Amino acid sequence: MTRCIIITGAGRGIGRATAQRFAISGDHLVLMDRKFDNDVADLDRTARAAGGSVIAQTGDITVAQDVAALISTALETHGRIDVLVNNAGILLSRETTQTTMDEWNRVIAVNLTGTWACIHAALPTMLTQKSGRIINVSSELGLIGFPTYAAYCASKGGVIAMTKAIAKEVAQHGVLVNSVAPGPIETHMLKYDTIEFNDETREQLPIKRFGQPDEIAAVIEFLAGPGGTYMVGQIVSPNGGAAI
Repeated sequence: MTRCIIITGAGRGIGRATAQRFAISGDHLVLMDRKFDNDVADLDRTARAAGGSVIAQTGDITVAQDVAALISTALETHGRIDVLVNNAGILLSRETTQTTMDEWNRVIAVNLTGTWACIHAALPTMLTQKSGRIINVSSELGLIGFPTYAAYCASKGGVIAMTKAIAKEVAQHGVLVNSVAPGPIETHMLKYDTIEFNDETREQLPIKRFGQPDEIAAVIEFLAGPGGTYMVGQIVSPNGGAAI
């Protein structure tokens, strides 16, 4: 059966790499991002060649109408939701005393509340189906913390705790919820929105390099596929040894 897979934050980086992997598998993809940096026509061609399809729509996971539209598109087009990949997120690197309440609220709204909103919207369908996979992209910083990243760490730590709670709630109904907690991955966000992208940080990693988006996409693909059938509430952290 060709699966219907929803991916948020699919415009670039990990989300885009994940979409590419599922397109190759011939799945039906419903993608959302605030903007798409690259044309999705190539993804659609790849998916269609394998028996799938791609729908991309712009939207913001903090906007209830956008989340509702995303779920509606999947159900109206494919009649089911097999996998939800909650990848959309933002980063803030700022000393705690310099972080404004608006900045704090925005990070929590996108990374934590937005993730919850997507789960909340998709879960009823999965429960009715008695099947589904939910994969939340968190961060290794949600496990270990990092100076000047309090808002980000709090939001991703919240995603990790939420993953465990919902996993315990719905596994008995056939819905498996897990999280991928990447370490430093060579994406636009790491390069331009963080102080971590430098030679010193890279050399401190046991593997001596930053990760690539497809290395995270591979873990997401695993959790969404046959290998993930006994994974419940797990936090899988491909991080190059940043957190051991």
